[in-house]
Amino acid sequence: MIKIKSLVKVLIVMLLCACINKISFGDIMLDVHASSAPNVYGSPSWNGYLSNALYALENGLSVNGDRSTDPTGYEVAPDIIGPGEIAVTTFNSWRGDINPLAPFNNEHGNRMHFGLHAYGDGTYQFMLEDLAFDMHSSDPTDTLVWGGDFIGFNYSSARYGIDWGSDRAKGGGDDITYNSGNGTTLVDEIVYVGAGNAWWPGGSDPDPANPIGGTQAAMDEYFAWVNSEAPILVTMNYTIGNYSGSDFVTVVPVPAAVILGVLGMGVAGLKLRKFT
Repeated sequence: MIKIKSLVKVLIVMLLCACINKISFGDIMLDVHASSAPNVYGSPSWNGYLSNALYALENGLSVNGDRSTDPTGYEVAPDIIGPGEIAVTTFNSWRGDINPLAPFNNEHGNRMHFGLHAYGDGTYQFMLEDLAFDMHSSDPTDTLVWGGDFIGFNYSSARYGIDWGSDRAKGGGDDITYNSGNGTTLVDEIVYVGAGNAWWPGGSDPDPANPIGGTQAAMDEYFAWVNSEAPILVTMNYTIGNYSGSDFVTVVPVPAAVILGVLGMGVAGLKLRKFT
């Protein structure tokens, strides 16, 4: 059971951060949506999730597929999530459960991706190399801190640009989509599955696929750490020039029974796994 003071902290964090979700200024909108995704490193479902996520981001959908029955399903994350939604593993796991049943039995955990849909109003174009991001977590050492830009990066299957053509409006048959090629190509719209990050239970073990204490112990240790630090606010901010957009999730403990007896285990087996 979450302590009352933790719930109060969650409410305060949500009030402080509500204003940063989908911020936009002037000519460019940056809509940002967090989503718990299959682990791109080893997941057989990643390509399906990628397709579902990009379609949803471009078309303003909060759900595309049913992730409760299909690991490729896309769903915008709620403001408050459990630890399993942001933990990747080298052993089989899904949403914090080890050795999950089919169709999740070949998954390797979940990474939080902050998907982006950036678009102009037809009067101002921009390019992938204008994009930058900045990620943080509110635990004492800011373990998920990560930032960067896309200078030298190309359009790809995970991020594409759309030029609206001579009519300067989306649609009309003259749009050009770039899913490869130089990131300096000017576009009116960018759709991006988003930079992603997660904690990595067992990642410090000599063989992360077979942690010394066992896979369940590695996951329990991670859950115990979240319980000791929660609520943990995870934020992402994207910028294109002077325009910005952000989203956040708050990670809270699971019920106390799950972490009973492991609160003193520490975080020796915890590392990070990033994706851009």
